[in-house]
Amino acid sequence: MVDVQIKVDERLLEEVDRISKPLGLDRSEVVREALESWLHRHEIARFEKEWIAALQKNPDDPERAEDWIDVQAWSEK
Repeated sequence: MVDVQIKVDERLLEEVDRISKPLGLDRSEVVREALESWLHRHEIARFEKEWIAALQKNPDDPERAEDWIDVQAWSEK
C-alpha cells in the first residue's frame, strides 16, 4: 500500500471518528472504503451513459416487447 496525505475538514473527520470507532474501523479503512465506493459509482455512471448512447443509436423495437415478456415468464418458473 501507498501512504497518501489528504486534507479533511475537521468536522468531517470528527464525524468519521465517531462512526468508525464503534465499528472497529480506522481512518484508512474508512477512506479506502469511500474511494472504492466512489470508483464503483463512477463505473456504473459510465456504463449507464454508454448504454443510453447505444440505445439512442439503436433504439429497441417495440414490436419485440413480446419476446422479452416470454423470457421473463420463463425465468420466473
